[in-house]
Amino acid sequence: MKSEFEMTGLGKLAYFLGMEILRTSKGLILHQTKYATEILKRFNMLDCNSATTPTYINIRNEVKEKEESVDPTLFRKLIGSLRYLCQNRPDIRYSVEMVSKFMSNPLKTHFLVVKRILRYINGTLHHGILFSTGKRFEQLNMISYSDANWCGHKIDRRSTIVFVFILQGALISLSFKK
Repeated sequence: MKSEFEMTGLGKLAYFLGMEILRTSKGLILHQTKYATEILKRFNMLDCNSATTPTYINIRNEVKEKEESVDPTLFRKLIGSLRYLCQNRPDIRYSVEMVSKFMSNPLKTHFLVVKRILRYINGTLHHGILFSTGKRFEQLNMISYSDANWCGHKIDRRSTIVFVFILQGALISLSFKK
């Protein structure tokens, strides 16, 4: 390609579009530590206490009539930042999808869930996806999982279905459908 196009060799890829690539003896780790730190700084959550889970247990989608609303612009900025972070953080994707439904009219409860996600990210800044290079590809190993919460949404009584596909120990596809 260098004979046809003017090119410059920059070495091995280490950072691209907010994603960092770390080469280890086990394989390539794709993570967004720098981007996650920037999110925490932007929303003044860098010094917060960390959480062990990305969301509260048994959180419901019900809306209380007399609950205080929050700034929708700030809420949308938070959700947009978190959605980009979800590309290689499947552990927060479900929680982010759940609060994304309330971008048109965010309430204080929804904002507290988003803050919980940020607290979880603060405790798991260096998490990412490992693409293993040590395994032989003579025998491909694919694992799939699915789950559903039948009529789990209290308002419209619809179900949420989840599909997860893992190839050679690395997550390759994750889908949530209502």
